[in-house]
Formats: sequence, C-alpha cells, structure tokens
Amino acid sequence: MTDIVDIYMECGNFHEAVKKSGLPIHVAHLKLLRSGCLKIQDKINFGSAAAKMGGRAEEEFQRLVPEAIDANKYFQKNNPVYDFYMDGITIDVKYSSRRTNKGLKNGWGVSVRGDQDFIVAFLEHETGKELENCYILCIPMTFVDQTQKLSITEGNVYFKEFMVEPEELQPMLKEYAKLRKEGLF
Repeated sequence: MTDIVDIYMECGNFHEAVKKSGLPIHVAHLKLLRSGCLKIQDKINFGSAAAKMGGRAEEEFQRLVPEAIDANKYFQKNNPVYDFYMDGITIDVKYSSRRTNKGLKNGWGVSVRGDQDFIVAFLEHETGKELENCYILCIPMTFVDQTQKLSITEGNVYFKEFMVEPEELQPMLKEYAKLRKEGLF
C-alpha cells in the first residue's frame, strides 16, 4: 500500500487520497496532519477547530498580501518556523479566539515560538465571531521578549502598538522587506 502522504502529494485532494489509500478517513487525516502537507483549504475543511481557524487566518493573510509565498506549499511541508515568505522576510500567521479563562481577562494567547521575522495575529473581535471584523496585529519579532506565548489584552502594548488595519498590512510588510534588502532590518 502506498503511503497516504505520497498519494496526497501526488493528487492534491484529500478525499481522493483517502479513497486511493484505503485507510479510514480519521487515520488518513491524522497522518496527513502529522506530516503537515495538508493545504490551507484542507485544514479548513477537515481539520480540528483550531486548525480550521488557523487555516482560515492563513487564507485571509494570503488574500490581504497576495504576493506572499506560502512556505508550507512551496518550501517545506508543515514549515515549523513560518507560514509565508515575502521579499526576504518571514511571517508566521496566528489566530486566537477571545478568551476569558486562566486569568487572561478578555484577551488572547498567541504562540511566538520560532525564528520568523513577524507574527501576524488575527484576533477574534467578539466571542463567536471568529474572523469577522477581527483585530490584526503585525508584530516584528525584535519587539517580542517572550519565547513561548504572548498574552494579549486590549490594554497591553502589543495590542495598542501593533494593531493594523487590513489595508495597512501589505504596505507595511513591503516597507520592512525594502529595509531588509537595504540591510537595515
């Protein structure tokens, strides 16, 4: 039997790969999730709730910054460092729903592990609204002093200083990319 990952990489279709592999759908899904080769759309259609929202955030980022290259698709399956590459800078896209548990009063949690240049975080504006009218933060990693996770509230510096409007995201990243080419960033 051919490996589900090989089949999926060849045909690019989740359902077709499952059918050809003969594996139960949940077994195939788990193997493909572990391999990191599921496309954004497959994450949205077949992933866990967190994977779906992460995939939708990546899709929204791609819509806002169309010239960014999807690193998971073109560089490395499940790239552990970043999701997108644009003119010399690396960007990790995150999504967080609004949380009120674990002492994080009305805020969000965003993983900042890795060596990416930027975290672009899509933060749920209102509980249950997901990406509808979400907040977008574009955080250069030079400003991040945490190594695992940022706790963000509407009152902290990350929220106040790094929030951008959707139409500002692409020009801002282009400006940083220009500085990277000039050796200033």
